[in-house]
Amino acid sequence: MKKDKNQLKLKTGKPPFGSRALRAGKDAERLNILPEWPEKYRRNLSTEAIGMKKLEGFKEVDAEKLRRKRAEKERKKRRSKIVYIAVQSVLIAVMLFAVAKLGENYKSNVAGKEHQQQIRELTGRTSAPQVYVTPDREVPPYPMATPKRIEYPADEFTKTREDLLFYKNMNSDFQFWLYIPDSQVDYYVMQGKTNDDYLRRDITGEYNHSGCLFLDYRNNGKTMEGHTIIYGHTMNDLSMFGELRDYMEQDYYDTHRYFYTLSPDTVTMWRVFSVYITTVDEYYIETYFRTPTDYLDYINGFKNSSMHPTDTVLVETDDVLTLSTCYRLYHGADGRLVVHAVKVGTSPMF
Repeated sequence: MKKDKNQLKLKTGKPPFGSRALRAGKDAERLNILPEWPEKYRRNLSTEAIGMKKLEGFKEVDAEKLRRKRAEKERKKRRSKIVYIAVQSVLIAVMLFAVAKLGENYKSNVAGKEHQQQIRELTGRTSAPQVYVTPDREVPPYPMATPKRIEYPADEFTKTREDLLFYKNMNSDFQFWLYIPDSQVDYYVMQGKTNDDYLRRDITGEYNHSGCLFLDYRNNGKTMEGHTIIYGHTMNDLSMFGELRDYMEQDYYDTHRYFYTLSPDTVTMWRVFSVYITTVDEYYIETYFRTPTDYLDYINGFKNSSMHPTDTVLVETDDVLTLSTCYRLYHGADGRLVVHAVKVGTSPMF
């Protein structure tokens, strides 16, 4: 009579492993051959053991320990899932905040440009012939040659005397108009009782993220004598003072040496002589000096700090205009980009 294969395998005395152990255990009970195995093997292959224990190299494993191990594994999986969800939520929140911030900045930039355009359109543009500038400074002695007669491009100016009077009547804090040829710098300049007044406000007194260009509250906007400072934001779209960063390029510096301030009575020409990056720790905005010598030493320090070589010779009677804006690339929020210019001459406003 042919014997069952399972019966032959089970009678060898070696208990099988893994899934074979389960099948063997069931077959052993079905064939009633458990008594032929040693007690420790029969114990592992009993019906109860099949559901609660397993064979691992003939060693018995506690079912309770196995349950705890599985429960711990499940807890780790749940914790990992919670951490994953938390990290994803934070990333999504950061992304939404960044998008909202970009949207806010874009909207503010657009609003600032629209405001400037509206202000410009309040008055019409009138062309005028070339006007000669009378130098205010004495011609330095030899070896510097006598400078040639300088003309300013009056036909490029977008504002007339009537326009500037209109802005003055609109807001008495209006001081003058700043114009740098072949650039976006073509804005009105305000002056408040403090340097915070127009940091985020425009000529109408309304909030504006771009703010406006404003004169240091310690300066005299009519005479602009000594050291005068104009502040402005660096906007990402290069509006306001954003384009001043181009002065760090030698070519731009060479082709944009002259700019103008326009008041209802006077056109003033300025010549750039120094550009550099600094921080708020370097006090480049001093306006009071005890002696003319102190003043000359101070403005000569501007020239010595320039990233570009300059041929400008400064004297004690020179008036200097500083354009100051933020520059975060090297020094973060404390970084500043500074452009210094010396007064070349003035002419009556047409």
